[in-house]
Amino acid sequence: MGDIVGYVLLGLAILAALGFLVLVVQQIKRSIVDVPLGQFAVVTRKYSSFRHADSLAAAVNRQSRLLRGGRIYFRPRWLYRVEVRPLTSIPVDSIGIVHAKMGASLEHGQPIARHVPCDHFQDFEKFLDNGGQQGPQIEILHGGGQYAIHPTVFEVRIVKRTYVPLRTVGAVVAKMGAIMPHGHTLAKHVDCDYFQDGVKFLEGGGQQGPQQALLPGGGYYSINTVMFNVLTKDEMNLEETVPLSHHDLEPEDLQLVSVESEETGVVIVTEGRHPVNAAEPAPRIEGHNSFQFPWEFLARGGQFGPQSEVLPGGSTYAINPFFARVVRIPSRELILSWGRKDPDADRYDSELDPIEVTLDGFHVSVELTQTLAIPPETAPHLVKRFGEDDEAHGTGGARKSAAVKRLVTRLLGEVVKGYFNEVSNSHPIEEFISEQNEVRAELKALVEHALREQNVSPRLTTIGAIKLQSDEMNEQFREQAKERQRSKQLSQQAINTAMETDLTRERVKQAKLERSAELEEEVRVLGRDQVAAERLARIDASRQVPQVFVTSNDSEVLELPRRVRAVSQRGGLLPTWMLDTSDVQPTQITEAYDRREQADDDQP
Repeated sequence: MGDIVGYVLLGLAILAALGFLVLVVQQIKRSIVDVPLGQFAVVTRKYSSFRHADSLAAAVNRQSRLLRGGRIYFRPRWLYRVEVRPLTSIPVDSIGIVHAKMGASLEHGQPIARHVPCDHFQDFEKFLDNGGQQGPQIEILHGGGQYAIHPTVFEVRIVKRTYVPLRTVGAVVAKMGAIMPHGHTLAKHVDCDYFQDGVKFLEGGGQQGPQQALLPGGGYYSINTVMFNVLTKDEMNLEETVPLSHHDLEPEDLQLVSVESEETGVVIVTEGRHPVNAAEPAPRIEGHNSFQFPWEFLARGGQFGPQSEVLPGGSTYAINPFFARVVRIPSRELILSWGRKDPDADRYDSELDPIEVTLDGFHVSVELTQTLAIPPETAPHLVKRFGEDDEAHGTGGARKSAAVKRLVTRLLGEVVKGYFNEVSNSHPIEEFISEQNEVRAELKALVEHALREQNVSPRLTTIGAIKLQSDEMNEQFREQAKERQRSKQLSQQAINTAMETDLTRERVKQAKLERSAELEEEVRVLGRDQVAAERLARIDASRQVPQVFVTSNDSEVLELPRRVRAVSQRGGLLPTWMLDTSDVQPTQITEAYDRREQADDDQP
């Protein structure tokens, strides 16, 4: 019996030993921690230690420790709690923003923790031992990497990288940094890899507020959004939009400034030194790449206000809307008309109303057009004089300026209005209508003088139709027009008749000159006496010898030779008559023939 009891007790002891062995094996097995690659284990003590920790890092490390992946660790489960986690993976198109839950407190007025190198927050002991502070961290976790971040010490928030669309720019407003000096609207420029290096930004003296540099379009940027607020065309936090003097930044202001080929871009700078000459645009400054490098412009003493240097047409420019805005002035020919227009149409001559003049109690409307061109070098002066802001739409960086409209309405409009007011008091209606050329010349001279004073090129002034609002007067002036037309025709006929008479006289004069020249040549060659003798001989030979001898005093008989002469002039043949008369002397007949011959010679 005793042996049986002994065997039973031995068996129980063996079973107990085996059970204890199994329990120990199970505990050992459970205490073996296999951490796969791509993961890490957080080992936390279930019970606090009685030993005093020399530092916060030692206390955290004693209480909670990280085990890297790819190894096997032994951690008794009765003392430690083990949690295997995947590594913190940051997608390629994202960044990780780190917030420290442990560390030193931020100093008064310090918005972000100072930078502490700690292997991208994977070495929390180094972070804590080197004065790491609680709160948002400057350094970020870049996309495309995996990190073993202690969840007890740090919290990681994954956000998308900042994208700036093509043909736009990204404007940056710093939330961290020094405070800008009084009177400045742009923060100090610090080269910090497009604001992706927050540490360099702060160490370089970066200031809070709008930044001078832009983010070029078409790229992704790893920017710590805790430090910087990035404004793009598609992503604008309206609650954090920074006022620009007297207007707010709008999405369209973040597009590239496009100046067409028929335009001139006038730049209005909002930051810089005070102008030396307030009446003239600011002088040209070199080295700022068409106002795309504001820090160079400001460092070289650039002044704020309209600039003498303009942006040539046919290109695009990345202009920081915090720094400047661009006013587009047309460089093509502008045709302005005074007449009724669509009230909703955006035209430079929208405010030029029809011209209506009262002459002698009659209402007359006049159509007028004026063509002009603004040289590029004149554009800044126009903006300086007439202002660059549009009272109806504000002062957006890419909007059309009101300077040209004010040139048209306040200069040309007043000149034309004043001229026609003077005409209405000094010209009768008939004189006004009949002397349109004089009216046009006077108006053209006034308009050209006014435009040249502004260095604007006047091209053509045209007075179109003149309309009378009275039908009776219209009919009366139509009749007058017809009478003037008939008068012009008669005047032209008289001119033609006078011209024909003058031509006839000139022909006669020319014929006499030719005969005189021939005679002078004959006298020169033959001599005066010889020529006289020959001409007398020709005269005698040309005389017709009387073939009729009349000896009667009867008048009818005396007229007979004259009638015979008339027949000979018509090509007839002279009959030979012989009359026996005794009472008529031959000299009476021959003298009559001589007088007729002399008259024939005097005719041309």
